[in-house]
Amino acid sequence: MEDMWRRTLEAVQVIEAVAAASLQIFGLKRSEDGGIPYTTLDEALGAGTVEVGEVSKAGRVPHLKVINKGDAMLFIMAGEQLIGAKQNRVVNASTMLGPKGEWTIDVSCVERGRWGYVSRNFRGDNSSSHAKLRRMMLRKSSAAYRREGRPGSDQGAVWREVDRKLMMMGSRSPSAALHQAFADHRSKLDGALRELAAPAGCCGAVFAIGGRIAGVEFFDKPSTLSKLWPKLVNAYAIDALEEGEEAAINRDDVVRWLESSCEGHLERFKSPGLGEDFRFESDEAVGACLVVEDCPVHLELFPKLKDEA
Repeated sequence: MEDMWRRTLEAVQVIEAVAAASLQIFGLKRSEDGGIPYTTLDEALGAGTVEVGEVSKAGRVPHLKVINKGDAMLFIMAGEQLIGAKQNRVVNASTMLGPKGEWTIDVSCVERGRWGYVSRNFRGDNSSSHAKLRRMMLRKSSAAYRREGRPGSDQGAVWREVDRKLMMMGSRSPSAALHQAFADHRSKLDGALRELAAPAGCCGAVFAIGGRIAGVEFFDKPSTLSKLWPKLVNAYAIDALEEGEEAAINRDDVVRWLESSCEGHLERFKSPGLGEDFRFESDEAVGACLVVEDCPVHLELFPKLKDEA
């Protein structure tokens, strides 16, 4: 089991960074071809082959219903934000859903002040929950796997982080919607996206803010990184706007940090969708990796804060 995690990280080549203000992005190439066929959430929403809605008319905060009407597997990335229905949600854990089926996925509310329909189904938002929230949700969902066998969350902690983020970004939302922070800073986020193109031929990237690694996103193939690139840049750029400091790190720093993240404690859980969800923790980092058909589809890795040791 540990070999899978180590092999995945050791197979990557770190590319020199591109930067916009305090945000640096180092591309990650893999040394061998790989990948399995699937469609992303936004592709399926655009094609009308998926419906995402409440689990019932009454709804249930921590779960949503996904109907995949397509012939392909459907990949939903951890942190993807869904807008509409009774309240906005974010996805707790990366999940792969089979074709032609109905599934229940685990989510968290990021709009505390609304519980009423604005639409029957959810739409995508071209945003993922910001990196600080992603890291916290990964830790909470790992704990929920151990307790309940599903990647739940601590809803109170999510709301507190949403409130903190809105305050730090100077955003005011009547329903305390995380979406408002992205909307208020849309021009700056779009500017970062124009400056930071997805690194050619890369399956993933290391994101650094103010000279510190903020997170790692690594997929099974470059096309997935390209499709999810706007959401990932938005997620890290909005934290970079909060940080402000323009210190930098170099490629060697990133290589050393990734090498140190090869060793740690690894647990394996059955994903609520297809495949298995591996959870990693060391003295320095926490991570997760969705593995389907023996293929690491999405590996995410975040530094551990001092008070989390």
